[in-house]
Amino acid sequence: MRMDWLPRAPSSAVLLWTFAALCLYSLATLWSVTEGIRGPYEMTDSGIPKAIFWRQVVWVGIGWIALLVAMRTSLQFFEEAAPLLYLAAVLLLVLVLVLAPEVAGSRRWFALGPLRMQPSEPAKIALVLMLARLFSTYVSQQRQLLPVIGSLLLAALPLALVLREPDLGTSLVYAALWLGAVFWFGLSWVFILSVGSPLLSAIFNFYSESVIHQAWPWGAYLLLLMAGLTVARFRLLESFLLVLANIAAGVGVSFFWDGLKPYQQERILTFFDPTRDQFGTGYQAIQSKVAIGSGGLFGTEYLQGTQKGLAFLPERHTDFIFSVVGEELGFIGALMLVALYMVIVLKGLEIASKARKSFSSLVALGVTVYFAFHVIVNIAITTGLLPVTGLPLPVMSYGGSNLVVSAFMLGLLANIGSRTFES
Repeated sequence: MRMDWLPRAPSSAVLLWTFAALCLYSLATLWSVTEGIRGPYEMTDSGIPKAIFWRQVVWVGIGWIALLVAMRTSLQFFEEAAPLLYLAAVLLLVLVLVLAPEVAGSRRWFALGPLRMQPSEPAKIALVLMLARLFSTYVSQQRQLLPVIGSLLLAALPLALVLREPDLGTSLVYAALWLGAVFWFGLSWVFILSVGSPLLSAIFNFYSESVIHQAWPWGAYLLLLMAGLTVARFRLLESFLLVLANIAAGVGVSFFWDGLKPYQQERILTFFDPTRDQFGTGYQAIQSKVAIGSGGLFGTEYLQGTQKGLAFLPERHTDFIFSVVGEELGFIGALMLVALYMVIVLKGLEIASKARKSFSSLVALGVTVYFAFHVIVNIAITTGLLPVTGLPLPVMSYGGSNLVVSAFMLGLLANIGSRTFES
């Protein structure tokens, strides 16, 4: 029996098998998260209902449908529908700020009966498609400034709306998608870093003055900047103006800091140093590192994680699910999970570089950036390398919106990979 709907290209098959492995990894971890630990006398309640696992099973099924739809739909349809999809995504982001119920001080989800839908997730797909359509229109032209400015506005709109919810972690994804697109379009990485350097200067100076109270990090950054400008052979006037902008940004952050209220300053300081408030805002990061550290090389054994089982680790079924993997499966289990994501990233780059049409290449690059950014930031947060911002681990974390969007993204990548000779 011939099954024409199955992908024939090796890249597509690899992506499907990788997605299947991630789904199994996720379900196995969520089953563990919803299980307690059996102590000497009784079973400890996990604090997370078993319904979480069964809901994720349903979402995995819906995710497979989304993947197959994205994989079998014409790429030309996505190119033509990109503006409409983008406008619909922006409209949903506006409506969620007005109509969605407020939960813990934020408005992020629409309640659809027992399920919830987060508009900021499908907006990522819309932005990837819209940026790909815009840049593919100008790829054969010499004018680069116009599409770059236009793309910046396209990314800034959903970014600003998501920040308003507020959701800092998700808003950073839009910025990463834009940076990846403009780089793939042909904008020099030197130019991109130069434009973003004042922001880095502000962060380094803030860290120097307010966090560690030592001037050397900002000074070292400025010296590296000047060395980089020399190596990149910037013109003298351009170098002078860029260094001046960096100094101004660094000095300006001090005035901004002084204008904040004490409780706002404390939140930001804890953002950089969780140990300032070990039982408050810094609790998640500290418990996550304890969980991962206790796993060692081979883990504490499946279903036997104490940080997870005794509910010491918050958000262990969503943003901090990687900590559960590190605790119960150890370094080896966590490394295997990272390897699955590496397969997606490397295959994505391969597909993007081989695609003949610029639209397909840009979409493939956008999907690759989406996975790479989510995985790097999430793992960096759970291991204490970055402050807690709240960003799910694609496919692994509990939640329907992100899982379906991730599946759809992989479907687009598999679609392009199976049509490399024509896309």
